Amino acid sequence: MSAALRTLLVACLLLSAGCSFLGPNPDSYTSTYDYSIGVDADETLRNVTVRLPVPQVDGTPTYEATDVAPNGTLGGVFAVSLVETRYGPMLELTADRFPVETRYYRYVEEDGVGRQERIDAAEYDPENPDHAKRTRRTVATSVFRDVPYPIETRTPVGASATFYPGASVTRTLTACSFPYRDETACFEYDAPVYLAYDAPESARVDASAMVVGSNQWFSGGWTGNDYHDRVHANATGPRDGWVNASGHTEAGRGNYPSPDP
Repeated sequence: MSAALRTLLVACLLLSAGCSFLGPNPDSYTSTYDYSIGVDADETLRNVTVRLPVPQVDGTPTYEATDVAPNGTLGGVFAVSLVETRYGPMLELTADRFPVETRYYRYVEEDGVGRQERIDAAEYDPENPDHAKRTRRTVATSVFRDVPYPIETRTPVGASATFYPGASVTRTLTACSFPYRDETACFEYDAPVYLAYDAPESARVDASAMVVGSNQWFSGGWTGNDYHDRVHANATGPRDGWVNASGHTEAGRGNYPSPDP
């Protein structure tokens, strides 16, 4: 065999090996959902009921209360249950009291390592840049799970787990915050959320929920595509009923098409 022919064969082998490496690896195909919720307040709330959307497909929730609160409560404060509402199934958080107390800290450094140390209110000096106080409390959780590959991420509403997939809300096309590829589309909508609690008029409360659906695979490196569905409500003072929170759906992010399974 001539040297030129041997060189050509080696080049062909290297090229085919490279193509195999860069092609999608079927063993790497995965799809996931990540559902997160949170409640945040800067003053103590009493007689609290908060209802947040749960991801669903065709009216069937993809998460149960025990998925979010396997120990029975969220953050040791809220009892969690799945309830049916006029807007479909929702996650209900209830508590007799959601206590919020002001905590004071000072920054200390030992052996080149800095940390925050809690101090009494009497020690706190607002003029000291190494002192800080916190007057908000957050209770939150995130639940991650694997689902069969692939899920629909370009047009997820009605096909994959999203909030309010039926006719209870109207999504309006809007500009995306960042430039993405042609597949990306963003929508805004009014999202009904239930907030009921006794609180001072100055109390500020935030409640949020988000679900992320994604496909991943390895093709010379990890890549994939996903969508986000987010709901955020903020309110001041006591509340006793449904409010329109801010809803945002962002779909078609990443690389397409997803490889065939």
